[in-house]
Amino acid sequence: MTSKWRRLTDRLAGKTEPEPLWQEGVPDHLDVPIRDWLYEVLRTYDMAVPVAVRLKLPSKILKSRDPYAELATLEDSKNPMLRLEVIDAVLGCVEQALQGASWHHRQTAASYARQLEGILREGGVAFAVSEDGSGLERRMDETLHATYDKAVEAGASRVETAADHLRAAFSEAYGIRPDPSAAYSRAIKAVEAVANPLYLPNEAEPTLGKVRAHLDQGRHKYEMVIADRAGAPADIDAVVAMVSLLWHGQRDRHEGGPTSAPVTQEAAETAVHTAAILVHWISSGSIRRK
Repeated sequence: MTSKWRRLTDRLAGKTEPEPLWQEGVPDHLDVPIRDWLYEVLRTYDMAVPVAVRLKLPSKILKSRDPYAELATLEDSKNPMLRLEVIDAVLGCVEQALQGASWHHRQTAASYARQLEGILREGGVAFAVSEDGSGLERRMDETLHATYDKAVEAGASRVETAADHLRAAFSEAYGIRPDPSAAYSRAIKAVEAVANPLYLPNEAEPTLGKVRAHLDQGRHKYEMVIADRAGAPADIDAVVAMVSLLWHGQRDRHEGGPTSAPVTQEAAETAVHTAAILVHWISSGSIRRK
């Protein structure tokens, strides 16, 4: 979610379109609030060593008189993302350190995460605090995020691993250092987690490709809960098309073929949202037997 606030001159001019998000690093107008947030959290949880080790930072930082201050103001002209990487590492280290901690301690950490999200959102930064507070992720359109949330909820209600794979796919696609190939692979696994037991219960080695073939050849056996233009339950052509798109689009699954190619960032993001819709539909019973 991005800030809906508009400066006075923009409101007077009738400007409604959102300002572009800051895509790389921490903008100057957020330097002080980010510095203060980092310093307080690093000191409160004594995170200088874990963060420096996780990011493989030079030892001079920990040898300084105030490692917390060094980390809170750390910048590198060759790596404009370094400040965000420090924030991401701090969130991750705190989350890891508080596993099994009391409710009070975890609520305090959650409060820090919400405070940071407020700074990033109001400051127009393209990265947001993840839902579990364990790191940063690329900020997403509200409608798309709602679709993702619904899919995770539906997937968790049916097969817990589907929700886990979907969360991982989202993180790989929208993290500070995206991994398109891993995101696409996780997206497919998320759909397989809910589709394989339902459509291929007796298959020894079920795959999304076999699910696609099963649905394609058995179109007459299934229908959608949504109606077509005649008012009858719609056919599953859209489902088959989406499964086929997801299955055939993973061009890095095998090497050496004439159509083998790396997965692009755009393809990975599309795959994650396609998987989210399929997980939601399959888990919620939107596709049913006649």
